[in-house]
Amino acid sequence: MKSVRWFNQNLLFSHLRIAAAVTLMAAAAVSAIASFKPDPPNTRLTNDDPALSGYTSDYTLVTAIPYTDAVLMACSKSRGRQNEPAVAVDPRNPQVIVGSSNDYCPVFNEDGTLLGLGDVWLGYYRSQDGGATFVSSLVPGYQGDTSPYAARSHVRTADSGDPVLAWDNHGRLFAGSESSTNPERPTQTFGDVWVATFENPNGSGGATSDDGKEFVTSVDVATGSAAPNLLGKFHDKTAIEVDRTGGTCDGNVYFAWARFTGGGSNGFNSSIYFVRSTDHGRTFSSPMKLSQTVHDIQFPDISVTGNGHV
Repeated sequence: MKSVRWFNQNLLFSHLRIAAAVTLMAAAAVSAIASFKPDPPNTRLTNDDPALSGYTSDYTLVTAIPYTDAVLMACSKSRGRQNEPAVAVDPRNPQVIVGSSNDYCPVFNEDGTLLGLGDVWLGYYRSQDGGATFVSSLVPGYQGDTSPYAARSHVRTADSGDPVLAWDNHGRLFAGSESSTNPERPTQTFGDVWVATFENPNGSGGATSDDGKEFVTSVDVATGSAAPNLLGKFHDKTAIEVDRTGGTCDGNVYFAWARFTGGGSNGFNSSIYFVRSTDHGRTFSSPMKLSQTVHDIQFPDISVTGNGHV
């Protein structure tokens, strides 16, 4: 049994400990305030800053041959809304950063009124100085694109969005996307998913500052069915990853998405599908359904382990 004297001494020591703790906390707060430094200003993208150049065709970025069209000129002025962004850093050169988004610059004028030149498309925003500056462009194949790179696009859509990005270890960048509008029947949607490939114009041995610069191709990976208001077979919620292990599967591109077909308990039925490319995005395997017994699921994600397992 502890004595009354022990309790009194312990109470005194407790008060001293509390006072010391309060003093230390106050000193820490003063130190934190004294050392606080505000964040540096954000770097604005080219299309946000009218003092800088506007949208540049990827064809011009690679060849230095001048090219423009009505869409790029409108995008240079409209500085329209952008959302659902993605960004990826080149593993060979961290100074090279590429971003993308749903870019509405072909849709709206500078004052927000409808422009009518095209629909939402994937932006391509490139930095070669670690994000200090960016050059803005669009992934080739948009409505109104008449550049030599337009013929490299093999997707059947009038609009596209929801980008996902991934690099390999050899200077290639892969951009996945979903599309909805039928260019032949604008009142219908069909929900295709596709992947674009950008590479170093001088090959994997070229200067890494040129990694992921040249648009090579874009291919449909899975096609939906034409129907009003997304009511047909519709693909969405994409994910992409590349094997960078240096092993036997190095360079393989993996792409997944959710297929919506309607009729589920909550008004739709969705399953996860998966494909693989072994030729750097030129072709992809037939879609494989991963969720054989589970339904009403979406938002796949992909990771590659150190031994190449997916």
